[in-house]
Amino acid sequence: MSLPALQDWDATRNALHQAAQVVGAVRKSRINALPNYAHLGLFVTKSGLSTGALTEEDHLLLDMQQQAVIYTCPAGSIHVVPIRDHTQVSLTDAVLQAMTDAGHPASIDRSKLTGTDLLSIRPDAASQYGNALYSLYSSLARVRGRLMGSMSPLIVWPHGFDLSFLWFKRGFEERTDPHLNFGFSPGSTGLPRPYVYAYAYPLPATFFDIGLPEGARFNIDPWKGIVIDYDWLTGLDDHEHVLEDMLYPIYATLASQME
Repeated sequence: MSLPALQDWDATRNALHQAAQVVGAVRKSRINALPNYAHLGLFVTKSGLSTGALTEEDHLLLDMQQQAVIYTCPAGSIHVVPIRDHTQVSLTDAVLQAMTDAGHPASIDRSKLTGTDLLSIRPDAASQYGNALYSLYSSLARVRGRLMGSMSPLIVWPHGFDLSFLWFKRGFEERTDPHLNFGFSPGSTGLPRPYVYAYAYPLPATFFDIGLPEGARFNIDPWKGIVIDYDWLTGLDDHEHVLEDMLYPIYATLASQME
């Protein structure tokens, strides 16, 4: 099955991003710090993005099929908070109230949850993005499963709303140790359309001399790396396996060049 076009969906993407930041703030408040900030990430599911089990075995789900934040308390009762007609601020209030009403209040850092515009969301676009995210997650997970060595989990980062994992040449510290990053972004500064990406840290001197498979290109600004445009992938019937077959050789080439 081909990927959805994801056209005219900027408002929906923004709404989902802001909702993911609310869910991520709850996870951050309940999970102890993990290496490479993994405690800040959300897990991809068929329905959307999950905190996974929190300290009381409860969890939050950003359900892209229902366009709602769903809280499941330890006893199993479910509280659904629709995103539509909320701002980020009021959505935060509603999610925290649902947790309080269930008897499991959360105290979170709200300093970055300040959006006051109504979250405009198209149900079809949200559902399509959830399906696209899960499909690309599957490709990246298979690539990750073929690699040896130390790696970070494949998670979505609420801050940038991108899905990614790190592979380490040696060590396990993102700030100091050489690594490769593979991921999928729904769009970012300078690259407004969705894309799959790969980059190396530190950048090998011969990085821009390597051969790239059809459909991949170098990116220079605002960051240096390799991009595979989502719009190119939508033209493929077997995008999951094509992407897997593109990314593994990129990994092998870059890994051999890293010091």
